[in-house]
Amino acid sequence: MPTPAPALLPIVRSSTQARVLAEVYFSSPASGRELARRLGLPQPTVARELSRLEEAGIVQYEELGSAKVVHPAPAPYAGALRQLVAYAAGVPHIVRTVYEDVAGIDDIFIHGSWAERFYGHVGDPPHDLDLVVVSPTHTRFSLAAQRAEIEAEVGMAVDQMVLPPGNERLSSLRRRSVPVARCEGDGA
Repeated sequence: MPTPAPALLPIVRSSTQARVLAEVYFSSPASGRELARRLGLPQPTVARELSRLEEAGIVQYEELGSAKVVHPAPAPYAGALRQLVAYAAGVPHIVRTVYEDVAGIDDIFIHGSWAERFYGHVGDPPHDLDLVVVSPTHTRFSLAAQRAEIEAEVGMAVDQMVLPPGNERLSSLRRRSVPVARCEGDGA
């Protein structure tokens, strides 16, 4: 079943294509089958999207042993496309990568207008990213370098809120949020 164009990047043909692009640009190289598994999508759907992207010169394959892994193609517009994909669909990948080695984080999620557009709700483009980090030990000051790194990568301001586990605001902030990482207190 076709998915509508994503509200965050309506020039992409579907939300599925945006998710595939984000996985290709911001995750480790993988086969089409592995991308389908990561995305929770049928393998034929991902194969069709990858075929379209390969025809357009946006992705390319490399043979590694018996597997063919997909990479972004070195097109002249690749940097601009990467930035657009970062803004529209790559944010969860980028945030997860930035925080993956930070100990003492229980949960990370995105709420607010970016999350609303991610789920297809119509509205003005988001001007910032509302990020919640749940941690018993960190503060917004101890995570300032991570916030700055995300801002540089996605090209928009990040409003990072750090709350302790059990904070009464968490349940309302989680509604209609985009989960990024649930670390269960192990920091990874």
